[in-house]
Amino acid sequence: MRISPLFKRLSRCLGLSVVALALVLTGCGGSGSSDSGDDIPYEVGSALTDSTLAVVVSSEYGSDTLSARQYQKQSKMRMQRLSPDQRNSDTLQSIHRDLVRRFAGGHMLRGKAQAEDVEVDSARVNQRLQQIKKRYQSQAQLDKQLAQNNMTMDSLRNYIADQLRTQALQQQMADNAEEPTSADVEEYSKQNRRIKAQHILLRAGQDAPQSKVDSARQAAAALIDSAQAGTDFAALARRHSEGPSANQGGDLGFFTKDQMVDEFSDAAFALADSGDVTSEPVRTQYGFHVIRLTNAGEPMDTTKARQQMMQERRKQAVETEVEKLMQNATIRVHPDIVQAGLYEE
Repeated sequence: MRISPLFKRLSRCLGLSVVALALVLTGCGGSGSSDSGDDIPYEVGSALTDSTLAVVVSSEYGSDTLSARQYQKQSKMRMQRLSPDQRNSDTLQSIHRDLVRRFAGGHMLRGKAQAEDVEVDSARVNQRLQQIKKRYQSQAQLDKQLAQNNMTMDSLRNYIADQLRTQALQQQMADNAEEPTSADVEEYSKQNRRIKAQHILLRAGQDAPQSKVDSARQAAAALIDSAQAGTDFAALARRHSEGPSANQGGDLGFFTKDQMVDEFSDAAFALADSGDVTSEPVRTQYGFHVIRLTNAGEPMDTTKARQQMMQERRKQAVETEVEKLMQNATIRVHPDIVQAGLYEE
């Protein structure tokens, strides 16, 4: 899929993702901050019938529209990042809900920033504008690119100012985050230690037939028996694993809990001593895993833990405020385009 060069240049200059920029530029909104979730913080209005439109968000700050063409580009791009095992109806709905949520959140952030007249340094606007200009060979080339996105130099300048204003508002929200206590940091450092493990993967995706699921589960259970009986785990992994680490004897190196899918992390971090093997096959979206702990790890450095905790709390502070703002937004989507499950069948 080809992404507009203007989107890429703006994302580098403004520090925004291409997805967020495409949504923002199409709908004249801002980049959202919320992660996907099953809860819907906004009001759902009547379904759209115009097939050229995907999403319309309205609030006290006005309304923004996201075209079907741009929305479909973004949802397709998100799906292409997933492995075949991850591409299912639940994941698709989660992606669509996240895109709608981000668009709505951006609209509310931009509107609030404008309503509160958050100050923007004109020098910073000019600086960002010059950075964008330098990425084009001539003003004519930039003008052509802007025209393809229904923009002018004035609207680009206003867009940059809106983004800086929104970023300043998010900074204000983040500054409300509470500093963690020493006890909080100590507990966090324990929970976020790095461990080292090997694993054997027998693939059985979420859409796999039951016969394949049963076969993979039984094979994984047999491998657990072999490993616990003393058979070399690396040799078992090289022979049986269907994961990318098979050639390395299933070695995954060091990892933190948040680097793996939840089911895998929960099982791996529950192992106490080096050499321990999971007592049962561990099912994830990829299939069944046999996991062997090779290094129980050490707690995270407390200085790093405090910094990371504060970053997470600042992010959460912004997300919480955006969630509150979105309670005053009304979203209308075209159900044939936006597969977010917002309307009953």
